[in-house]
Amino acid sequence: MKNIFDAVVESWSRRDSHAWLRIGGSRLAARIWPGMARGERVRVTIRPEDIVLCTTHPGPTSARNVLPGHVRRTTFVPDGVDVELDVGFRLVALVTRKAARELELRRGSGTYALVKATAVVPWADAPARGIRVSLVGPYGMLDPGKIDLLRSVEREGSLARAVRPLGISYRTAWIWATEMNRAWGRPLLDRTHGGKGGGGTVVTPEGRGVIRTVTEIESGNPRVGGDPPARRLPHPSGSTTSIPWVARKLHNPLF
Repeated sequence: MKNIFDAVVESWSRRDSHAWLRIGGSRLAARIWPGMARGERVRVTIRPEDIVLCTTHPGPTSARNVLPGHVRRTTFVPDGVDVELDVGFRLVALVTRKAARELELRRGSGTYALVKATAVVPWADAPARGIRVSLVGPYGMLDPGKIDLLRSVEREGSLARAVRPLGISYRTAWIWATEMNRAWGRPLLDRTHGGKGGGGTVVTPEGRGVIRTVTEIESGNPRVGGDPPARRLPHPSGSTTSIPWVARKLHNPLF
């Protein structure tokens, strides 16, 4: 599970346009969202790619969170290196391999993690109002069950752990992963090989984009029935492609 935290809203200020959250014994500045209340228990997330690492204190900065800590481990992934930090709580940053080499990031290295308050956002891990979404890619459809698999891999950090809450077999998950990648035209789930983590299955940047888009639709108030609007998604080719979505009522948690 990457950067999903249970927190308590300690305070918030319209004047400063950010809130303070309590995560265990640590404080984290976050954006203000509608309905936020002091003392409220919330679940928030930070994308690993939204975290900047420094080996020395950066001095004055617009980032409201400058978190001192140390490296617990590094793991090679398709789009760089996952750097697991201890900053009073577990935090994973994504950096390029060149950056990891230049900063000499290794277990025990001291570092500062810079996180903008606007990068700390509510986590939506369940659809609202009984609505599920399918996305139509260039070569096929991503149905809700396959999108659930994407979400589960992102939360759990591996395919083997991701199948358990879904109640499907590892073989079924591999078949779904193959079908998803074929439907989208580029990998949404990908294999890593070697490195300190020994390899595994990860959600690619395209896969994270799919998760974010579906979560936005399910958390809002989409129309049910009629022709739903097209969503514009970045396509692997580098162009922006209109991908229609299909909203449908939830009858089965997987299909």
